[in-house]
Amino acid sequence: MDAIHSGISSRIEWGKYFFAWGHSSGTASGLSLFNDTRRVVAFLGDSTFFHSGLPGIVNAIFNKHNFTLIVMENGTTAMTGHQNHPAVGRNFREVTQKIPVRKVLEGLGVDNIREVDAYNQSKLKQYVEEALAEDGLKVIIAKHPCMLKFTRELRRSGRSLPNPVRVGNKCNRKYICVSDFACPSYQLSDDGSVWVQNDLCIGDRSCVQTCPSDAIASEDR
Repeated sequence: MDAIHSGISSRIEWGKYFFAWGHSSGTASGLSLFNDTRRVVAFLGDSTFFHSGLPGIVNAIFNKHNFTLIVMENGTTAMTGHQNHPAVGRNFREVTQKIPVRKVLEGLGVDNIREVDAYNQSKLKQYVEEALAEDGLKVIIAKHPCMLKFTRELRRSGRSLPNPVRVGNKCNRKYICVSDFACPSYQLSDDGSVWVQNDLCIGDRSCVQTCPSDAIASEDR
């Protein structure tokens, strides 16, 4: 989620928009009614898409509601312990047929769909800005594997984790990594310098592209 937030945060005036989470597709439909001043943005994880998001999406298609839906597809049910869901192709005991998110949307009649790697922040921001300027139901599928699940699987297999990052001498103390990207591994010292708590850094390097001074680099673990 850090990558999605950072990828769309800059140069977008969030005060012009409503946001909805969880039961978001249904809430977003309601927020879009009789609303001529603020665009509506809704978020769903891919597991929530299946277990509670579909009725609201159907309702939005049926009643021609106007909002942008961002589906965060990380291939797992991260919020409750990384269980599988219908798009994964496996349940808790066996291989099953995959039910892809995009094909479900297309089958329901959604024709305005964009897909992007959530870590490609410039492209993600571009797609969000384009969608916000369009009418009707727009869906952006932001895809990237869950890094917490990935690092857990590395540990279980005995493989090394990716190297954490460090903040180098180029840091100009704009604090984008702390305030905008808001990764908890970034810590602020009393003297105003920024450092990385290695135990919290998973080494996915999604933060590197957020630094305006190119001060973030890999560190040997």
